[in-house]
Amino acid sequence: MTLAQLRYAINLQKYGSFKKASEKLSITQPALSLQVQKLENELGVSLFDRSTTPVTATTEGAVFLAKASEIVANVESLEQSTIHMRNEMEGQLSLGVIPTLAPFLVPLFADQLQADFPKFKLDIHEMITEEVINEVRGGFLDAGLISTPVQLYGIRSEAIFYERFYFYSSDYKNGKSIRLENIDYDSLWLLNEGNCFRDQVNDFCDLNKIREGRAFNYRSNSIDALVRIVDTKGGLTILPELTTLSLNEVQEENISPIQKKAREIGVITQKIHHKEHFVEKLVEYIRNNIPGHMLSLTGLEIVDPGIKMR
Repeated sequence: MTLAQLRYAINLQKYGSFKKASEKLSITQPALSLQVQKLENELGVSLFDRSTTPVTATTEGAVFLAKASEIVANVESLEQSTIHMRNEMEGQLSLGVIPTLAPFLVPLFADQLQADFPKFKLDIHEMITEEVINEVRGGFLDAGLISTPVQLYGIRSEAIFYERFYFYSSDYKNGKSIRLENIDYDSLWLLNEGNCFRDQVNDFCDLNKIREGRAFNYRSNSIDALVRIVDTKGGLTILPELTTLSLNEVQEENISPIQKKAREIGVITQKIHHKEHFVEKLVEYIRNNIPGHMLSLTGLEIVDPGIKMR
């Protein structure tokens, strides 16, 4: 078993294709296939189901590859240690951020972080929660910012701050409260299914009551788009707190807090990785650049993000 073989297998899991993986690794497809087969023969276990398209890891393969990713990360940590000793913040951090967070959080800290550490590169990828987790676990992203808590094999998470939930409605002005039990589900606009934020909303709203037969449906992956729909068509939607910071003065009159409900935002990494100091600095800058009250959970109930992955 070699380090190269582990990297080959990890990339095959990521891309689900011998052709795509070999192109990314700059080796021939037969060479990749041969090395993966040698690894499987040595282990006495089939890591991949080659009968599927894309190629997928077997149950045993998924467990092995998660451990292999930790080993590769450890080796990379040794390789990078001397660089980090020379310059604490010289290098790159690849970061996955969920869509309901990225446009509202990243502008708060990114410019200051780059100004303070000009040799530090931040490579941000906006993607859904499941993709962030898979990319971090596979070692293709260094870290991810998602809604936590999560308990997943090979993943370590740390809470950073807490966002309250707000109603946004053109029918309720100047902070007039909306009771959950009185929601008009026919006029409720939400993100597409499969979005973690929508799953959290379902924790305290019965989304089964939303009529699919209404004359106008808008299926969106954008919080901003939902705000515009409410502004033009009426009704209401639900926003995480950072979203409300970008509203104009007129729009601010349309928000109403949902009592006690909040989501936890945290950073996830592999349990063993080589960029701890980058992640620590990232967390520091995030905490220093968001409203101070969002660092405390006092009086709030965390809504389960409902992440179910093996």
